[in-house]
Amino acid sequence: MDGSHLGGNKRDTAAAPRPSNPDRSPASIRIRTLMFGLLILASVFILSFTAIFLYQYWKPKYGSLIIKTTPPGTSISMNGKPRGETPLTLSNILSGEYRLEGTKEGYKELSQNVYVFPYTTQNLHWDLEPITSQLTNEQLARIEALRNKLESAQEEKIFLPPPEDYNVLFFADQILGIDPANEYALNIRSKLAGTIRNLAELAYAQEDWLEAEKQYKKLALLLQYDLATESRLTDIANRIDESIKDREKQIEDWKIRAEAAIKAERLLPPENDNALDAVQNIQRLDASNIYVRETIARLKDRLQNRGDSKITAGDWRGAQNEFKIILQYFPEDTYSRTRLASVEDKIAEMEQTELQQNQSEYEKQQSQQTLSSLRRSALNFFLEGSYQESIAEWAEYLRIAPDSDEAYFYLGASYQSEKQLDSAIYNYEKCIAVNPDHPSAHLNLGMLYDYHRNNLKIAGEHLKKAMELGGSGEYTPARIRAMIQDLEDRASARTVLKTLIPVEHAHMFTSCRGNIRFTEEGVEYITAETNHGFYESYRGLRTLSLQGNKLTIKTRNETYNLRFLNDKDAVRVKAWLVSSGKLR
Repeated sequence: MDGSHLGGNKRDTAAAPRPSNPDRSPASIRIRTLMFGLLILASVFILSFTAIFLYQYWKPKYGSLIIKTTPPGTSISMNGKPRGETPLTLSNILSGEYRLEGTKEGYKELSQNVYVFPYTTQNLHWDLEPITSQLTNEQLARIEALRNKLESAQEEKIFLPPPEDYNVLFFADQILGIDPANEYALNIRSKLAGTIRNLAELAYAQEDWLEAEKQYKKLALLLQYDLATESRLTDIANRIDESIKDREKQIEDWKIRAEAAIKAERLLPPENDNALDAVQNIQRLDASNIYVRETIARLKDRLQNRGDSKITAGDWRGAQNEFKIILQYFPEDTYSRTRLASVEDKIAEMEQTELQQNQSEYEKQQSQQTLSSLRRSALNFFLEGSYQESIAEWAEYLRIAPDSDEAYFYLGASYQSEKQLDSAIYNYEKCIAVNPDHPSAHLNLGMLYDYHRNNLKIAGEHLKKAMELGGSGEYTPARIRAMIQDLEDRASARTVLKTLIPVEHAHMFTSCRGNIRFTEEGVEYITAETNHGFYESYRGLRTLSLQGNKLTIKTRNETYNLRFLNDKDAVRVKAWLVSSGKLR
């Protein structure tokens, strides 16, 4: 049975058919599936990583440049394309090599190849080399004027702003703007930077961070974009922030210093330990501090009073400077702005007046020089006897100086020498109108009114004035007195004119009585006797003589013998006939 059983089993086993896809166990299936999934994930990861790597490798890469120059304002171009003026920040520049060029008037052109690295910002700083140029006389004069102002600011210890337009740095930069290679201005700048650097480093060493910050800021202003200075300022700012924990004590210390400065009237920079610096230090420690607001108001009030006091004293430029300083630190102060405007209007008015006065003074000097030249020329012509030339020069002289008695006198003398006597009288009278005490003009007028105008009254008046003034030259007062006496005698003699004077007319066997009358033109005898009266013109007379009291008148055809019945009449008639030149 055992064998039968075994044998039967063998048969059964051998006889059973084998399947073509035998069944698998569940565990085997899970492992194969897991391996297949992992293989797919690995493939995806490798492909993604490769794609990301290739993208990062091949995608465009960008960097940035920060370009600063000394001096600033330099025009920058990249690969020939303008990009702006320094200080300049260029962002999102495709990485690679570029050609940078910088140009500024008065300085040598600078160029440099720069490689822009991806994802980095590079800082570039260039010092431009000035071009030495030939300066004009106007530029040299301007530099000299700026140098004088610089030295004045140096004496006043105003080295840096404020004020913005009156300090050593401002004038040095103005000079360098005209002459970038000016050794004097460069040396001043260098010395100033050295002094401030020492002060800054001393304050830094003493850990006086606020003072150090102030001095380094001044140094940054001088050095313009100096990286070391900017780095130091950043460091100081951090240190100041760290010291805030001791803020209350610092605020109290600064309050004490501010009050001491106000009491000493050290209100603003550049005075050392001034009130404004102390207040600003408090403000830095506590921006909302009430003391800051109140003290700034007090400072403004004191500064405004300074300006108003100078206005009251008439110191307009001093007041202008005071209000400018106030606005430099407190630009919002409308009171000071209004006062400054009115002060500047007054200064402009004064400058205009001064300009007009200077112009007038200049014109006066020019006129004086011209007059001096004309006077010498006119006098020389007169002394040489060139009277027409003298007249022309004196006339030009009067065009510039219309109130010159000397010019009128020499015009009169020149016309008198040229026998233009009416013109001479006109100019002598103009001379006296300007200067009533001109003795020579009175003397010449006296003589001209005598022998040219035959006006003895006016002639006498002028001669008397000349005598009172002491005479002129060889015409002494005594001589003029004699001339006046002669005039008076002739004036008395002229009373015979047109006066009826009783005479006796002698005929051959008889005589008749009547009156004789003398005129400027002739002599007339009037009588009641028939046909014995006559009139004869002086031009038709051959003889007119007077001996004693006997008057003889002869014409071509007639002879008249007359006798004055009054001897005094004969004397008066003779005096007149002599003075008038009628006796023959």
